[in-house]
Amino acid sequence: MKAKVLFITTLLFLQGQFLFSQCISIELSVTWEMGYDIFNKDSVVNIPKLKITYRNNCDTNYYFKKICESKDSLPQISCLHSSPSPLNRYATLKSFMKDYILDRHPNQNFRVKLNTGGLFYRNNMWIVVDSDIVDELKRLIAYCNLSELYSYIQLDNERKGLSKKSQKEPVKFHFEPEDMLPDNLLASVKDQFVFLKSSEEIVDTYNLIGFKLVEGCFTFFIKQNDIKNYVLSQEYSSEMKRFVDIELELPEIVGEYLRYTGAFNTNKVTVCFGER
Repeated sequence: MKAKVLFITTLLFLQGQFLFSQCISIELSVTWEMGYDIFNKDSVVNIPKLKITYRNNCDTNYYFKKICESKDSLPQISCLHSSPSPLNRYATLKSFMKDYILDRHPNQNFRVKLNTGGLFYRNNMWIVVDSDIVDELKRLIAYCNLSELYSYIQLDNERKGLSKKSQKEPVKFHFEPEDMLPDNLLASVKDQFVFLKSSEEIVDTYNLIGFKLVEGCFTFFIKQNDIKNYVLSQEYSSEMKRFVDIELELPEIVGEYLRYTGAFNTNKVTVCFGER
C-alpha cells in the first residue's frame, strides 16, 4: 500500500506544478516517516505525513496567518454536529477503535479542505467531506470518526506523557486586539503565523495516521485565495445578548515583514488507504 500511496501523490503533484506567478506558493505533499506505533509506543513503524511547504518566491519579506493549526503535529478535524464525547469511556486506543470506530471506508472518496478560518469555519480545522455520499448523516459518520479519533490520540499521548511541551503558547482561535500590535504579534502569537523572508521556505508536518485507520481516498486541498487580511476576535453584543465574532485586521507591517493576502500558487494531493 505504501508504494500505491506514493505513486498517487507524485502523479498529482506533477500535474499541478507551480508556475510561480504569485509571490507565495503553498505546496502539499505526502511522505512516509519513521514514527512510533500508536498502539504500541515501543514499536517503530512507517507513518504517513502531510507536509505543507510555504515558499516566498519574491524579493519582499511577507507574513500571513498559517493555513491550519496542529497540536503535537496532529491535525484538528472539524465535526459539524455536537454529540457527547466518548473519549473518557475507553482505557485504551484499541478498545476505542473497536467500539467507537464502527466501520471503515476503503471504497469512499473524501475531500479535505485545509481551512484558514473565517466567520463560519473559524477554528482553522480541516473540513472533511465525503464526495460519494448524498445522505448528510452518513457523511457525518466518517469525519466525526476522524475528529474523535484524533482527539483520543491526543488524550492518549497526554496520559502517557508523550505530548510535546515545546509549544510556547496555546493555539488561539479568537485573538485579542492587543495581539495585533506588531510587537505582540512577533512575541506571544508568532507561532500561528508564517514569516517568510525572500526565497525562504517553511514546512509544517501533520500526522495522517487517523486517515490511514479510517481508510478511504482523501484529496487534500486549499482554497487558492484563502490567505485573509484578518483574524477573528469576539465582542459582546448587547443587541443579540451573546458574544459574536468580529474581524481584527492584521497590521500591514510587522517588523521587516509586509502582510500578504489573496491568491497563491498551490496544488492538490490525493492519498488512498485500504483496499479498493
